Amino acid sequence: MMQRTVVAWDDSVESRTATAWMIDRTRHATAGHEVVLVRVIEEVGLVPGATTDPGEYAAATIAVAEEAVRVARELPSARVTSQVVIGDTLTALRRFTDPATLLVLGTQARTTPHLRFAWAIGTRLAATALGPVAIVPRHVAGVRSGIVAGVDGSETSTRAALFAAAEAVLRNVPLHLLHVWLEPPVWQADYVYDDLTLELLTAEHAAIVHDAATAVTRAYPGLALTANAVRGPTVRSLLDTPPLPELVVVGCRSRGAVNRFLLGSASHELILNLDVPVIVISDRVNESHLEGETS
Repeated sequence: MMQRTVVAWDDSVESRTATAWMIDRTRHATAGHEVVLVRVIEEVGLVPGATTDPGEYAAATIAVAEEAVRVARELPSARVTSQVVIGDTLTALRRFTDPATLLVLGTQARTTPHLRFAWAIGTRLAATALGPVAIVPRHVAGVRSGIVAGVDGSETSTRAALFAAAEAVLRNVPLHLLHVWLEPPVWQADYVYDDLTLELLTAEHAAIVHDAATAVTRAYPGLALTANAVRGPTVRSLLDTPPLPELVVVGCRSRGAVNRFLLGSASHELILNLDVPVIVISDRVNESHLEGETS
């Protein structure tokens, strides 16, 4: 388990939902786990001469401190503190990310077009964070159990699978590794893949999830683990895997320097459509801090 959990808190319904999720998760942690509630006050930088209202800062400090006291009562074995930071929300929260810290934030239901929503704080943080980011939706429907981790053969997805395994051990729930694939597009309308080609493709993708399962089993030999490769749409397959998961873990590859605030397409779409908490492991996260992390 991570050594520290940081929650972005602003007393909104979304942040309270994220805090509740964090409390439930941290109850399984070892004594002394560090929890930090962070309240970011947006810096006033667009109006010349404008400054942050001291009254707002004082009120925020009192409010987040009171919430920290409440959380400490819920988590008597944890070390709970609070901080108020003035600045750009994305930059301020990103400074709290590192390989040993899980950053948790709530998100509201998408009510804007995808292009605009793509720049929501959750997607931007997940793409640029130096540690894992948990994004918790306001509403989670259905009866859920277990954890699903998406794997695609990349080193980042293997790290995500190992992180998911540590979470499964922490919660004492099974882990399901899922590799989702579609046959390559055929540009010639009159061409159809024959049975042999599909069989070879199926075997190739089955090997991907088998390798991931081998890595997880080696690190966590007692874990209840299943692994499958399925053909279908990536996001819906991850979210709708029966039984419905209580948590989805995915790795992501951020897109170069120019588009450094954007996630890879699958992780991005997952966050846009999530109806269950999702933890994103960016390719910026150091491998050594995630593999085999159970304390």
